[in-house]
Amino acid sequence: MTRCLKSGLWAAGTVLVALSLVACGGSSGGQPPASGTSAASGGVAVPAGALVKAGQITYCSDLSAPPLEYLDAAQKPAGAEVELGDALAKAMGLKSVWANTAFSGIIPALQAKQCDAILSQLFIKPEREKVVDFVPYLYSSNTVLVKASSTDLTGIDALCGKKAAAQTGTTIVEYLKEASAKCTGGGKPAIDTRLFTKDSDALQQLKIGLVDAYGTSVETAAYVMKQQPGAFTMAGEPFGQIKCGIATTKDKSALHDALTAALAAIRADGTYDAILKNWNLSGDALKAS
Repeated sequence: MTRCLKSGLWAAGTVLVALSLVACGGSSGGQPPASGTSAASGGVAVPAGALVKAGQITYCSDLSAPPLEYLDAAQKPAGAEVELGDALAKAMGLKSVWANTAFSGIIPALQAKQCDAILSQLFIKPEREKVVDFVPYLYSSNTVLVKASSTDLTGIDALCGKKAAAQTGTTIVEYLKEASAKCTGGGKPAIDTRLFTKDSDALQQLKIGLVDAYGTSVETAAYVMKQQPGAFTMAGEPFGQIKCGIATTKDKSALHDALTAALAAIRADGTYDAILKNWNLSGDALKAS
């Protein structure tokens, strides 16, 4: 779902966003500490005052992009990134809470202190690094998904004059704009890009035939293809590999450092690799430094 994206949509303003808070069962790392720092089961301490609410870490996440994050049949957060976030919370001795947040407003939600951190396949990009700090944890790439019968669509550059759906604020939207400019610059029709608040809504447009292509992340595309064998295919090779990061505000350096230490801890004990393997995402694992 190419969310590892967003460009200048979140620049400076602190726009309040209506959030749906979902407590994630089984994610507590123990009883919240009475005071001071959290006594983490993994040995990672979080200084007092580093969190919006003591004893818990709230993640802003757009829960509409399986296999990374989504709501399961019981409307509980699930997915590879949800499991990673829960593991990080446990390593810090915290309970994890997931705030279901539209991706287009996810950085303003963080800035407005509606959550402690963003964990939602957010690409690390220079313009974002100006307003938030990142803890890199995963790689991702972009792709264009089409119906299996669309053999003439061989990649994003073959979409001139075609309709493409994508989620608002995602990096794939920028790639589609660039590809459309190439189309018109070469005397061909522009790409008709249609944007949707939810990644799942963009996919639905392709399913029912209202668009010719759906731009998203390789991870989401692979999940869709696994769920519906033979229905879709990736057009051309993946492109734009980039690191994804857990985002914190610039004034939360202590939390940033705690998340960095927690990530090192779950990588050292094998939890990180086990989660990615379980979701067939081992190829996206962050390379050891």
